[in-house]
Parts: sequence; C-alpha cells; structure tokens
Amino acid sequence: MKKFLIFCFLFLLFIPLQFSAGISFSASNSIYAKIESSGIFLYSSPKAENDSKLFEIPNSYFVRLIENANDDFYYCVYKDVYGYVLKNEVTAMDGTPINPFVESSFRVYAPSGLGLYSSPILSDQYKKTVIPYLTDTLTYYGTIIGQEAIPDKSSMWIYCKYNFDTTSYGYVYSVFCDKLPTITTNTERFNVIEVPFLKENGGAKELTSVAMGFIIVGVSLPCLIVLFLLVKPSLQKEKANSTKPKLKRGKNRDYFEFDESDLT
Repeated sequence: MKKFLIFCFLFLLFIPLQFSAGISFSASNSIYAKIESSGIFLYSSPKAENDSKLFEIPNSYFVRLIENANDDFYYCVYKDVYGYVLKNEVTAMDGTPINPFVESSFRVYAPSGLGLYSSPILSDQYKKTVIPYLTDTLTYYGTIIGQEAIPDKSSMWIYCKYNFDTTSYGYVYSVFCDKLPTITTNTERFNVIEVPFLKENGGAKELTSVAMGFIIVGVSLPCLIVLFLLVKPSLQKEKANSTKPKLKRGKNRDYFEFDESDLT
C-alpha cells in the first residue's frame, strides 16, 4: 500500500511539471515572418489605417509572430515593440534567424535638443520629452513619413527608444539625426509555413510568469487534495490499530486476560 501511495504522489507531482514544461515550450517555440518588400508597416492596432502605423519595418528582416489577431492581422513583436502586421504582407518561415532585426543606434545633433513625439508631427501636443544635444544612444526601429517640419526638407521621421531616467518610445525628426544605420540585406531564409496558427485564439497574449504560476498552482492543488484523500484512510486505520487494547490469552486457559498496560 505504501509503495502504491508513493507512486501516486510522484505521478501527481509530475502532472504540473509536465504542464509547465508544455507552456514553456509553447512560449519559446517562436515563428518568425520575413519582410520581403518595402512599405511593410508595424501597426499599433489590427486596423489597416494610416493612424495605426507605427513604422516601416526594414526590408528583408523579420518579426516574431505570437498569434492570429483576426482574419487579416498577426499579433507580433519587432525587437521589444509589440504590434500587428498584415498577414498577406509577411512570409512565415520555419526557422530562427540569427539577425532577425536591425540592431543599431543613432545620434541627434540639434543644439537645443530634439523633441521626442508620440506622433510624427512637430507639436507640443505630442511632445513626450526633449533629447539632449549629441545623444547617440537612441535605439533605431524604423521610419515613417510625417510632417515636413522644415519647408523643402525631409518629411521622414524615425521611430526610436530613448533611455534616461525612464524609457520612452516615439518619433524624432530625421533632419537633425545622423550616424544612422546602413541597412544591409538580410539573406536568411527558411522553409515557408503556409498556416502558422491552426487555431484562432482570439485576443490572448503571451503568458506572463505570474499567470503561469497561477496556472501551475491551480493544477497542483487538486492533485494534493486527491493525494490526501488517498492517504487519509490508511492513516486512520494505522491510528485505530495503534490505540486498540490487546487481549492476552491466559496460559492453559480458555479465556483472555485484559492487560491494563496497553492503556498506558
């Protein structure tokens, strides 16, 4: 009986471990999609509207797909920026690229500092912060056409990340930027995946470690309750046997003697 209970205990512990391993595998089993033409954008919402465009993804590079957002869009991530791409504009592939993203920084050189905006428009309404003169640690993501802030100059804005006291994402006017990356063609390519996600799963996002922990606890608790119910009858039986008075048979007698020492 004890061996059986030990086996049950190990089996019940194994279930949540397997469950968590399955979750980890799903989260790490990434699908990358290649950008194979110019003019492909990362969107802030699954709507093919200009107001939803974040930036143009560099041609020949990749986004990491997370799930189906709807019939037209994938939910995905480029570096650490989450957004959406049109399904018919990317090619899902069975492989993990070595250089999926353009990894580069650049510099701003406006003497009075350069504004970082939530939209590619030179307006205090959208200004998030001012980047100091000659800051050269801005993370480059991509570009977008916005306001031509200086007449007869460029209308190109750069989507970037600025780290100082806090991390801020937004647009800077390209006229006052230099040391921009020279984007080379990424020649990495893999077998095409025709249907990356077989099941439409609504708007669920990647599981966080906290959510994963709650799921594992939720699976483990019923297992422990079942284990307790299995062990409880055996414990009660052992307790009853240990407290039951013993009767001793008298020598050459046809009756039993009660041993009071069994009660102490």
